[in-house]
Amino acid sequence: MRTPAAALTWELWRRHRARLMTVIGIVAAFALVYPRLCAWAGFNPDSPDALNEIAKVIGPMNEAPALARVVRILYYLFLAMGPTAAMVLTLLYVTWVSTFTEFDPRTKDPMTFPARRFTLPVSTPFLFWWHFLAGMTSIVVLYASWIYGVRIPSVETFAVYKNCLGWITLLAVAQGIVWSLAAWPVIRMLVLTAALFAFLFSPAQVQFFKSPMVLPPLFLMGAVFARAGLQKMRHGQWQGRALEWMFPTQTATGKLHGPKRFASPAQAQLWFEWRRFARPLCFYAAALAVVPVVVHLMVRFVAGLGPLQDATLFGGIMALVAIPPFVHFFFALSPTRTDPPFLMIRPLTNGSMTMAALKAAALSTVISWLLVCAMLGAMPWLGDVHAAFRKMPVLPGVLAAMLTGLIFLTWRFVAVNLCIVWFGKRWMTGLQVLGIYAGGFMIPILSQNDAYANSLLRILPGLLVGLLTLKFLLAFLSFRLSLKRRLLAPSALVAYLVVWGLLAASLLAILFFVARPPRELILPASLGIVLLVPLARVGFCPLALARSRHT
Repeated sequence: MRTPAAALTWELWRRHRARLMTVIGIVAAFALVYPRLCAWAGFNPDSPDALNEIAKVIGPMNEAPALARVVRILYYLFLAMGPTAAMVLTLLYVTWVSTFTEFDPRTKDPMTFPARRFTLPVSTPFLFWWHFLAGMTSIVVLYASWIYGVRIPSVETFAVYKNCLGWITLLAVAQGIVWSLAAWPVIRMLVLTAALFAFLFSPAQVQFFKSPMVLPPLFLMGAVFARAGLQKMRHGQWQGRALEWMFPTQTATGKLHGPKRFASPAQAQLWFEWRRFARPLCFYAAALAVVPVVVHLMVRFVAGLGPLQDATLFGGIMALVAIPPFVHFFFALSPTRTDPPFLMIRPLTNGSMTMAALKAAALSTVISWLLVCAMLGAMPWLGDVHAAFRKMPVLPGVLAAMLTGLIFLTWRFVAVNLCIVWFGKRWMTGLQVLGIYAGGFMIPILSQNDAYANSLLRILPGLLVGLLTLKFLLAFLSFRLSLKRRLLAPSALVAYLVVWGLLAASLLAILFFVARPPRELILPASLGIVLLVPLARVGFCPLALARSRHT
């Protein structure tokens, strides 16, 4: 290469050319094929309100078969929201590419700035300005391609993403976070996740993008931190320093901090599981819940912005409620990690290790929800909560039952996937995404038809009874095999069965005395609760852990 700029450009293209060509292909497909799909379906993408356009088109389909209506509705939803979703995803991908980081197999850091670029015979200002301007140019070109080359339907909820200043501000902030916090990967990931959440799901994002006092200062601050971070990285400063006062993970000898003595090996195992995965989950929940709300409060009272709109406040509350399940669910989908050898040789039964992991997941669930509930208590300062929920009246008893159910499901996401994790088949948990997606779309749509709803209510108890029978049979076989192989102590089995019974009884009591569902739903709801409380897959955990310890 004749110039350093050409060398940097060639390296970037060589690493990402396949995916960048995919991005170009997606834009071209929406520019050329999407208008023909709209014309074939009778959908006008230039309508001022795409959702109203969908309502006009699907209105005459009442006489069509239920399955055909479902397929058509999903197709029209794709036509209305597909271009915007593709634009957001491609811009987020280019934002990640423009941080110019890569995976380091030595440190297992997925966002390492390559040190080889510092060996080029160029100054640090040149490196900064090339990386900074190259990223900004990529964002602007891709944004202009979507806005001026694709007929994007108008959806009021997604109109906020059609703001080029917002996207280049996000890139500047991302570069500032990634480059200035390169020495602290945990803090970097927390701050980066919070910034991304505030950009995509912030309840005050409309005010953010409209206010001239928010985006320009954030853009300048991101550029300043990016410049300082690149300078520090090149001169070896800030690298290797651990914030032991905030995250005392390791001592100078590489050992974990902890009490000098534990009351029992089970307590030591619980502490280890807490430090290994439960505490980071609490940090992620705190970053996603606390930071955006505090930022909005500061903007609300310092910048003098008015209260949030009812729809925006409602969306913010729903986003807060979704944070703990979101964090714990995607923890189950994270890449497999090798179990430490010292954990495999500890003088503990597989049942005790399973119980320690379940208790650690319960601790992270409780702490995460306490943080979210505290932030929910601050939401009235941002707007009128009662007005936001006026169109969706919910009885206090039903609301308490729903909150309890969400807390239980948050813990369940980890509990039911432990055996899959220890078998090394985490990809199987991804099937739950398809099930949730299908159920979330199919059941509400099919239930609108009285005939289908009555048929579903008739067959649902029998289906649940069959699933419960299979669950208890698998649980009996798994626990019996674990006891036979001495992988599980009888006392641990009795303890978990007692916990399972108390948990199921508590949820059933909340159902009967707090939620009070209609009479025809009592039996299916009761069977569903018993089916959801983990039993069979917990029984397979000692077998999966034994396989990991002996391979």
